[in-house]
Amino acid sequence: MSEINLLLVRHGEASESWGNHPDPGLSDQGIKQSISLLEKNMVKSLDSYNFVSSPKLRARLTAEPLTKKFGKKLLINETYSEIPSNNIDNSKKRAWLTDLVNADIANLPENVALWRTNIIKHSLNIAQNTIIFTHFMVVNVLISALLKKNRIMYFHPDYVSVTKITFENYEVKSITLGDEKKTVVNL
Repeated sequence: MSEINLLLVRHGEASESWGNHPDPGLSDQGIKQSISLLEKNMVKSLDSYNFVSSPKLRARLTAEPLTKKFGKKLLINETYSEIPSNNIDNSKKRAWLTDLVNADIANLPENVALWRTNIIKHSLNIAQNTIIFTHFMVVNVLISALLKKNRIMYFHPDYVSVTKITFENYEVKSITLGDEKKTVVNL
């Protein structure tokens, strides 16, 4: 029996809101949060893990303390980037996202449905222990799909929370949700 662990880390607090900057780094608090990852039990032993990140700066910066500690190369994977919203006017993003998280999966816009499908497909084919530094909605998409929910939103992962999925022979064996917080998505 082959067991694979997938750790999903939500990035630290961004220096600017999602609607104001296309690719913000981390705030001072976000930097502290990324350093705090070094103390989390779930990430104490990552020698056998691949390190993967969304291309977004806040995810890559969140990964830095752990990549340095374990001497790992950070592999950038567009699959784990945030929800595609480039075609949405900044003033309408909040309403757009609210509609999306409440929508049935069958009613997602084509680009969001494809983004969701790619996350699920790629994650289910991971063949080695992997830690992925990613975004709120990416974590939600994968967990809601694995739990066979009809929406893309399942829970509110806190900044730098670690969600663990264990696969055995490519089947889900267990899911441990990361720390949860009622999060306001700043637009």
